[in-house]
Amino acid sequence: MGEGKDEPKPDGPGPEIVGVWPAAVWIVVGAGHYLNDPDHFAGWKGALYFVLGTGVVALVGGIAGLSARRTVAGIQERLLKEVRHRRDWPSWWVALGLRGLIGLGEAVLVTLLALWVVALLD
Repeated sequence: MGEGKDEPKPDGPGPEIVGVWPAAVWIVVGAGHYLNDPDHFAGWKGALYFVLGTGVVALVGGIAGLSARRTVAGIQERLLKEVRHRRDWPSWWVALGLRGLIGLGEAVLVTLLALWVVALLD
């Protein structure tokens, strides 16, 4: 009984890490601006951008991205059940493409926000 063979396995992947992608984009944009003009991020501006900004973007962007991924996955599952009753390679490629589009859209929005904040700190 200690081996756990009779325990059911959870459906789907494990828990999603929320906020890593938007925070990574935020940090990359900030690091690019820092390398271009290190004096701009000296003192409180750098702390405000990197410490406070990264946390806020990770929280808000992560929740928004997770919500978008779950919504698209739910719509895709409903459509898949109407057309086909099982997953196959084409549906897997569509899911991968939709996930990539959501990630790209999220990266563009975070980049625009980061550029706006850098301009605001001038």
